[in-house]
Amino acid sequence: MTIQYENVQFTPRLPFKYYEHDATKGVNVPPHWHHGIEINYLVTGTALKFVADGVTKEYHPGDIWAINHRVIHSISGPSKEDWLEFGLIVDDSVLQSSLLSSPNWQINLQNENLSKSTTAAYEALKKHFIAIHDLIHCQTNDVIRMKILSHFFMVLAILTESFTTPMIEQDINPNSLLVDTVMNVINEDYSRQITGTMIASQFHVSLTTLNQQFGYTVQMSVNKYIRLVRLLNARRLLLETNKAVSYIAGECGFASDKTFYRNFKAWKGVTPSAYRRKYAKYHKNDTRYF
Repeated sequence: MTIQYENVQFTPRLPFKYYEHDATKGVNVPPHWHHGIEINYLVTGTALKFVADGVTKEYHPGDIWAINHRVIHSISGPSKEDWLEFGLIVDDSVLQSSLLSSPNWQINLQNENLSKSTTAAYEALKKHFIAIHDLIHCQTNDVIRMKILSHFFMVLAILTESFTTPMIEQDINPNSLLVDTVMNVINEDYSRQITGTMIASQFHVSLTTLNQQFGYTVQMSVNKYIRLVRLLNARRLLLETNKAVSYIAGECGFASDKTFYRNFKAWKGVTPSAYRRKYAKYHKNDTRYF
């Protein structure tokens, strides 16, 4: 499985991508990432499983949530439901032109973390999202576009005031193009015996520099990102296939079964086999290769 980079295409004449899942189909978006932030709103339907960097959360009708820059995520939900689930993807370029502080904050938008002071902001976000949804379904003209933009900028204002936390600023010159290129290389070549040192050499930078860029952009080192991508792919194979654990370890780039077991247990708290026994029943096994 290659974790896809999504080249976000803006909705015509608007500074964001609007998307809405087809109400006649199940919600099934494979693992991907993009530069910008993503805000989702599940209005009607049933529970959705949302996986971000390997952590699964379940969202229910009435929930609104956000994904930060460059986080690997996927979403799934059953078919034959009365779905209304939609969202916005806002690219870094738009954020930085409107909010100079945006590269240095993280969004924390989870309904279980709401305080009295943020409950009203959370409800206001929902109202602005519904307004955007309704207006986008109107025949677009300049007045409709201005109304959409007014709600969109209120969404950004509410997020910034109530749901962001500042990151520790680092004295570096960000190179997002380098980070994005390296992430794509790792997402495609994770099964090979690659290391941070090898990749730094490939791109003619020091490992220290590459780690600084990754730390600033994705809040982890290069080697930690390599390990995360390998674990995400191993998790998928554990849940969706009947392949042997030893095969999965090699297929996902781990040097040995022992290394795979150690890393997986540190990540999920249980061994790969125990994780498969507990959760594979929720996934359809792919037996085409046996």
